[in-house]
Amino acid sequence: MQKALLISILGVTILIPLVSARGGSLKSAVRRSFIATGVFCTLYWLGLLFVYPNLTKSQPGGTTQSTSGTSP
Repeated sequence: MQKALLISILGVTILIPLVSARGGSLKSAVRRSFIATGVFCTLYWLGLLFVYPNLTKSQPGGTTQSTSGTSP
């Protein structure tokens, strides 16, 4: 899962400038690039807050960390 997250960041880092470069002027291309980067960062942040923790909890056979040193 961590590898997929890193690959998605790399992919978006390459794709956003490629798509934005199709603009007619430099100003519109830069504006589109900033907007796309902001949208991706927001969606990525929401995914890390809500989706990623649920994926790590639901894995079978996963180990959980205890906050206390002794068990009751």
